[in-house]
Amino acid sequence: TTAACPLDVSRSSRSGTANTTASTRQPEPETKTKTKTEPETEPLPPPPSSVDRRRPNRIWSLLVFALIMCQLQQIAHPGGGGGGGAIFSGLGGVAAAPLSASTPSPSISPISATAAELGGTSNLQKHLQKRHHPALSFRQRFQREMNSSRSQLDWQNTCGGNWPGPEKIVRTAKRCKKKQMIMKVLANQTGKELRRLQGEDKARATTNSERELATGANKVIDISNMRQWFFHSSQYKFLPRLNASSQQLNLRHVHRDLQFYVGAFSYMRHAKLHWDFANLQTESAMAGDLERIRGFARAVLCSVELAINATNRLYPAHSGKVKERLFRTMSRQLMEKRLQQFKTPLVQLHSQAASAARGLEVEPPTSHFDQLATDALFAKRELVKYVRTIRQILKRQRKA
Repeated sequence: TTAACPLDVSRSSRSGTANTTASTRQPEPETKTKTKTEPETEPLPPPPSSVDRRRPNRIWSLLVFALIMCQLQQIAHPGGGGGGGAIFSGLGGVAAAPLSASTPSPSISPISATAAELGGTSNLQKHLQKRHHPALSFRQRFQREMNSSRSQLDWQNTCGGNWPGPEKIVRTAKRCKKKQMIMKVLANQTGKELRRLQGEDKARATTNSERELATGANKVIDISNMRQWFFHSSQYKFLPRLNASSQQLNLRHVHRDLQFYVGAFSYMRHAKLHWDFANLQTESAMAGDLERIRGFARAVLCSVELAINATNRLYPAHSGKVKERLFRTMSRQLMEKRLQQFKTPLVQLHSQAASAARGLEVEPPTSHFDQLATDALFAKRELVKYVRTIRQILKRQRKA
């Protein structure tokens, strides 16, 4: 019995400690049960005051946006409110100088900015013409082209706009380098136009019919095989040519020669349009092909004009070299005197076409298709040779 006492003491002590720990840990399951039985409190949503504050700002911004759009719509249509057109032109930044529809865009140094501006404004004018002028009949298009040819020379101001003149203060540093850059731009631009013409010629089918209609996929003037026309070449020695062995290109002489080619193809087209107006009431393939070649000659002439103007900007206005480099526009009298060297009576046919466009009674146009096709054939061949020679001289000039 005495031996069991310490065991009892130890058991009692252990039990005492066990009781104390048990008493201390007893409330834990109660809290757990309480948490299980009591409903959990969900967090309250944020007060809607912030949303309510944003909503008036959004409504205000929408009202301001609607007001601005209404004002822009009134500005875009100046007929509804006075002075709107001037504000719109000031916002848009479009140049007010009159520009032609066909304007090339050289892409380097002194010529690039002018050409890019001209090209962008001409595209805008095309868009406005298509928007405000519905599809015109062939009679209306014939009258419009002939009237514009009477009011302004087709070989004048081919780029459009007005040249502001030479600069008052010019930096003479790197003048030679800038000249070389201008000539490089001219060579690249003429090469681009020449490749475009040759690519179109390859893609189009050749036709020899006088009544064939212009479809955009045919051509009449084909210079790929000129051997059969060898005996006629002596009759066209009056056409402008360049000496391929020249060491330097005279831009003023080139400008004068290209004016003649533009005038020749313009008079040829007007003569054919008059015959189309009297017999077909639509544009023939021959007239369309002449328009395409005239556009090529005008594009090259524009590149030469830009090169001359860019060169003049390298010298001050009081310099005598500027006066020496200014180009002149050929008068109509001189142009018609030189055009009389063709076998086709271009001057007489052009005069009849202009009278017919004004509604005057003229004689029915006679067919000069064969002779006109021959004249256009040799004129196109010499024009292509002329542009190739320009590139050859410029290449030799840059290497020197």
